[in-house]
Amino acid sequence: MKRNRIIIIGVLVFSILIFSFYFHDRFSQSKYLQFYQVDTKKDSVLKIGIIGDSWAAGKKLDSILHNQLLKRGLNNKIISSGKPGAKSKAVYQNLFKNKEDKFSSKVVIENKPDYCILILGVNDAASQIGRHYYSYHMVQIIKTLLHYKIKPILVTCPEFDIEETIDNMNILSRNRNIISAYFNNNGEIDNIKTYRKTLMEELASEELVNDIVLIDFDRVCPDYKNCSQMYRNSSHLSEKGNVKLIEVIVGELVNEIPQLGQHTH
Repeated sequence: MKRNRIIIIGVLVFSILIFSFYFHDRFSQSKYLQFYQVDTKKDSVLKIGIIGDSWAAGKKLDSILHNQLLKRGLNNKIISSGKPGAKSKAVYQNLFKNKEDKFSSKVVIENKPDYCILILGVNDAASQIGRHYYSYHMVQIIKTLLHYKIKPILVTCPEFDIEETIDNMNILSRNRNIISAYFNNNGEIDNIKTYRKTLMEELASEELVNDIVLIDFDRVCPDYKNCSQMYRNSSHLSEKGNVKLIEVIVGELVNEIPQLGQHTH
């Protein structure tokens, strides 16, 4: 009996340690990461980076952006890096990972683009990780880009069918995220507007609002149910949606072009 009790206690202690590590890793904020030296010099070509999650992965936005800028008379180079499933914490950390890492986005920094588009937030929202978690890491990403004299183009947390996305998860993930919503968002599943509001408050507090180009995603789609044709599933844009997103971004960039006269033909 004593031996069995020791085994049971050991299993319980081990399980508690595993769960503690899991929850700490899942919900804890990243430490501040040290900047590294970049020797690349800017040239006369307009460079734009794109970083984020699956919305930025696979270079799905690169050619659309490149061609739309060419039509506007802007010679350009696009450098992108996206990690499917990544939350804001991972996107921040990927900026500092060695280039040998599959999802490192250090190449974006090292190319010293004039601008960098940030398109992420779907995974933070769907996983109910918390508005402060999301805002903290977004602010760190923005500060990192500004340190390297790269102007962030911030796309607000995208609209998507968050409830359907969670419903489509496996039973463990679905219930975990619903429970997390009670702790992190007062039980509100559709947290997109809350995430946006909190991030804007943080940017204002850090006096960063005037240092970014802000893209309100509502200009692409204000309500998933009224523009579902812009999506290929509940959490990803279709080709039509990607084109619309880039059109909105390019429209904002045009307002910046007078400052970039050296890039025009």
